Amino acid sequence: MYAGLKNPVVAMLTAVSAAVLAVVLSSCGTALTTNNFSVTVIDLTTGEPATAQVSVFDSQMGSSAEWADKSVGTATATTPYTTSFQTTATKIIGDSGPGTQVRAGIAFPLTIPKGYFALTFTLVDGQTTTVNAPFVGYYDYDPAVDGSVAPIPLEIASSSADHTWTLSIRAALPLSGRYLGFAPSG
Repeated sequence: MYAGLKNPVVAMLTAVSAAVLAVVLSSCGTALTTNNFSVTVIDLTTGEPATAQVSVFDSQMGSSAEWADKSVGTATATTPYTTSFQTTATKIIGDSGPGTQVRAGIAFPLTIPKGYFALTFTLVDGQTTTVNAPFVGYYDYDPAVDGSVAPIPLEIASSSADHTWTLSIRAALPLSGRYLGFAPSG
């Protein structure tokens, strides 16, 4: 195997070093990351914080209306909606920070009962970013009947500590009308 190496001790140390390096470089596992969410809803018609039902949920675990309903709460003009859930992140040896990807669903059940908006983005500690969250319809959503739903911009401030992300979301929604973003077809 290491025929070019004349000294058997050097050949053995080279083989052992190569094996250790291969194990270290390929060593990975998973770690739990806690995602803490707070959501403030801004009424687009007034520009002020408003009261609205909200659900933030792990869309990898489930994406039905029933799943979203498990975490429904209320955001008010003075108190944001809060929730948290844990996800797993792939880690290599020496990486002790939280995962950097978040995937979640955010629903507004009374405003738009036929779906949710998908959050998928890379987190950066201390950064505020705007994410255009696309609409994902539930099984009873029919764009031909219900109309299309435009993505909504969500302003997200993120911060991390240990294995936890804290995500503060501002969602600006028109809270009057039949459904958020639904444009009657035809």
